[in-house]
Amino acid sequence: MKKRFTIFSILVLIVALGFGTTKITIWAMGEEAKSLDKLAQLFMEEYPEYEVNIQAIPWANAYDKILTGIAGRQVPDVAQMGTTWMAPFGSMGAFENLDPYVKNSKIVKEEAFFRGSWETGKVDGKLLGIPWYVDTRVLYYRTDLLSEVGCDHAPQDWDELYDVAKKLAQKGKYGITLYQPQDNYQILLPFVWQNGGDILDSKGNVIVDQPEFVEAFEYYTRFFTEKLAPLGGGGNLFQDFATGDTPMFFSGPWMVSMIREQIPQIEGKWNVALMPKKKTRTSFMGGSDLVIFKDSKNKEGAWKFIEFLSRPDIQVKWYQLVNSLPASIEAWNNPILQADPMIALFGEQLFDAKAPINRPEFQEISVSIDRRVEEAIYGRKTPEGAAKDLKKDIEKILR
Repeated sequence: MKKRFTIFSILVLIVALGFGTTKITIWAMGEEAKSLDKLAQLFMEEYPEYEVNIQAIPWANAYDKILTGIAGRQVPDVAQMGTTWMAPFGSMGAFENLDPYVKNSKIVKEEAFFRGSWETGKVDGKLLGIPWYVDTRVLYYRTDLLSEVGCDHAPQDWDELYDVAKKLAQKGKYGITLYQPQDNYQILLPFVWQNGGDILDSKGNVIVDQPEFVEAFEYYTRFFTEKLAPLGGGGNLFQDFATGDTPMFFSGPWMVSMIREQIPQIEGKWNVALMPKKKTRTSFMGGSDLVIFKDSKNKEGAWKFIEFLSRPDIQVKWYQLVNSLPASIEAWNNPILQADPMIALFGEQLFDAKAPINRPEFQEISVSIDRRVEEAIYGRKTPEGAAKDLKKDIEKILR
């Protein structure tokens, strides 16, 4: 009896010391890495057979860290992956194909997520990432200043956006800001998508010289050539929004809290609205996915952790921790997400949001887009001429 008690005591001690648990290693970046341990603790309470080890990586070093890890086959089980990084790393064959996992999952299903976010995880026809959190863009506008020019609502379509911007510019300095020094393609592409255009067609042909793309490019450029929007993006966005120098702009959900904190003097004088419509109201889709590496030593545990993070209740907890918008559609029914009308509007916009083409070459393509945009808005080329040159750029990149 004494011998049996001793063996039992040793087993209890082994479990208490963590031996016998299966380790799951996670790489996460930025604010996510700082807060993910809170969800990891909840996961380990539900699944005590697992031990989650989160390794924080600065965003500035993350790309090279992942690249080096893949080359040396020293990778974690799970990693946070920016949506624009899915194609470069996924095309290397570094990620596990998650299609078979989804097929047998009761939690992770395509229909449970916003369509645009689900598409970010697909590379070369395979599902390599599961949406973790998302962001999209909407219109920010000064309700008081629009009212002064006779507009009691946000611009609903392209014509209204242009007309309101023109009236605001006649009364003040500018009507809208539409340019950002880096990644300006995020501002232009929604106009292209709203008009039915894109970079590539379904067969992979470059179509930036087609009427849908060119018309959107011309519409966008018009704001600059008519001095309705500042070249180079203007000055300090918060200050310009507060003074009314740029009473409208497009941005993501993070700006809601930042405006409230940094320029509280305009509280009650601004709001957010869905993207103005042409054929659609399509906006830009961003965020992060979760991937499992092919060289993971614990794929079963890795998938279980991804399923856990995909649950609507956990997605809401994640929003409460870091204000990242849920990729789960069901999570948006939670009163916590609906309590703030401005945040709730982002949930509505997410039903019509899209990510850029998921190709390894997109980073290079985006640089070309930004360069051609700059040529057009500064009047060095017509939008049609810049679009034709852009087509040549992209075809050369894709060779």
